[in-house]
Amino acid sequence: MDAVVKTVSVKLAQLRPTQMAVGYEEVGAKRAKWRALAAEEKLRFLASHPFPAAYGPGAQYFLIDGHHMALALLQERVDLVSVRQIEDLSNLEANQFFLALRKRGLICSSGAPQTLSALPRVLQDLADDPFRSLIARLRRDCGCPKDHAPFAEFRWADFLRVHLKLDLHRGDPALVIKAAKKLIREAWCKDPCAECRCTKEAVS
Repeated sequence: MDAVVKTVSVKLAQLRPTQMAVGYEEVGAKRAKWRALAAEEKLRFLASHPFPAAYGPGAQYFLIDGHHMALALLQERVDLVSVRQIEDLSNLEANQFFLALRKRGLICSSGAPQTLSALPRVLQDLADDPFRSLIARLRRDCGCPKDHAPFAEFRWADFLRVHLKLDLHRGDPALVIKAAKKLIREAWCKDPCAECRCTKEAVS
């Protein structure tokens, strides 16, 4: 297997997802940021932000991270993006490839299917997970840097999914953020980072 990391240009429409869902609210936020950029800034962004992907069966690139941004750019009619090929596993058949991704920690086991064919075939097929959007909003609200632990946002979203009834709070975004902060802080953020803006909030 080729371990050499290389960068190639790939059509966004041809990138295969390796997760089942994204937060559509977060996709919308990334679209708004993209539209606010000048033309030169958009070019610089695309050049400096290659998407990590594994080269797999059928000569296809499978997106490892950045699904929200990839879908946002696709909806903004961006055609080509840079892809950083982190693995060449194109010699494997589909199920071997899927298992190889899992073994390498490149695909999240949380809520994931057990076969490659069960994954969405295109970015547009990604389902909406409002808890992923909630986690992104919570991170922005607290001012914390992104947690770079593998699939941290998946774990946080799954945790809130169990402990928070989102439908009860849809009419009051401030209330749902307050409740989510309390849950996350008690379970995950017992030693908050210095950048966190919500450490001194009184949360009942």
